Amino acid sequence: MGLQRKRESIKNYKIIRGVFDERTLLVLYKLLNRTGVVVESLVKEGKESVILSGLNKEKEWVALKVYRTEACDFKNMWKYLVGDPRFFKLKKSRRSIVNTWCRREFKNLKIAYESKVRCPKPIDFEENILMMSFIGEDGIPAPRLIDIEIENLEEVYKDVLKNLERMVKNGLVHGDLSAYNILFFEKAYFIDFSHGTTVDNPIAPELLKRDIKNLNLYFSKSGVEVKDEDEIYERLKKLAGF
Repeated sequence: MGLQRKRESIKNYKIIRGVFDERTLLVLYKLLNRTGVVVESLVKEGKESVILSGLNKEKEWVALKVYRTEACDFKNMWKYLVGDPRFFKLKKSRRSIVNTWCRREFKNLKIAYESKVRCPKPIDFEENILMMSFIGEDGIPAPRLIDIEIENLEEVYKDVLKNLERMVKNGLVHGDLSAYNILFFEKAYFIDFSHGTTVDNPIAPELLKRDIKNLNLYFSKSGVEVKDEDEIYERLKKLAGF
């Protein structure tokens, strides 16, 4: 594929020129070519990852999460990956760890989505790039729960706990669940599953407790009468089989 043809898969090539290293650009082109997606814009640029929006052949919006290989804290990633039984053969190179991190998020999203948890639908991945459905409208992302005021927040709390229960029942702990990692688009959507792990990981109970604590902290500060953390944990613990 020539450079000009590659650039055609990105509506505005200047958007990403200088944002990614050469290897990541090649991986991005490969994924776009395979899926027929055209990148539309840069949605969010963070320290460790960049979110792009795109349109597929059916003109449906998708999101691409691109991990910055050189900027990621691969030592912290290693700490979370090493106990996950799905990834027992880990190479310690930076790129290998970041690629495994991305693959893990895809696997976690797949479990959550197939468990009827409200979250982005995983579409595809390649090395350090994850493609999923876009939560929002016309390329504008839905806001995070932490950034908006919502009526009937009590119902949102119940809905969030229901989705959390559904996820744990199907063998997955999010690991980084808070109002920062929940989008609101008419209803709550869980995002950022990279810290997620299966319930047979030794650190899964600790991560679940942290998720419950973070959720209760946000909702209680917002005036919602929350359930007891220990009671929630004990109920979910039985579902998880800890």
